[in-house]
Amino acid sequence: MFINIDSIKNNKEETILYDGELSIYSKLNHSSIIKDIKEVSGKINLIKVNNILSLEFDLTSKLLIESAYTLKEIDYILPIKDTLYFTNEIDLESEEVFFVKSKVDLEETIYSLIITLLPLNAHGENEVLPSNDEFKVYSEDELELENEENHDSPFDVLKDLDL
Repeated sequence: MFINIDSIKNNKEETILYDGELSIYSKLNHSSIIKDIKEVSGKINLIKVNNILSLEFDLTSKLLIESAYTLKEIDYILPIKDTLYFTNEIDLESEEVFFVKSKVDLEETIYSLIITLLPLNAHGENEVLPSNDEFKVYSEDELELENEENHDSPFDVLKDLDL
């Protein structure tokens, strides 16, 4: 689905109800974490002011991903709440405003948002880090707590010295 920037009227808000699956991007397999994009749905608000098109995304995506904890495939719901700005005038391009010649590819933009918003340690709701009698995998918080409890500093031998 494409949005032609010139076809949007200035200072008039429009809403697009989006319901898609982005299956073509699932098959590209650009991400080793995302196995399938099952569904993306929600609304996209558009408003154009002075040749800058604002797209406010309020979407929910249902993904099949590989868990960071167990490496098993799990269903994962990723909310997409973000705003992006586009223009077709090269002079208005900046870090926050993307330049496009005439059209914004909505599916490519949504796929990009999914890739950037997916957390690196995405895992199932009740999953825990693996461990057994021989090893334990620590989260950052657990490791910090463990280091505080077992604070073995080379300067600990000096604490009993009378100076």
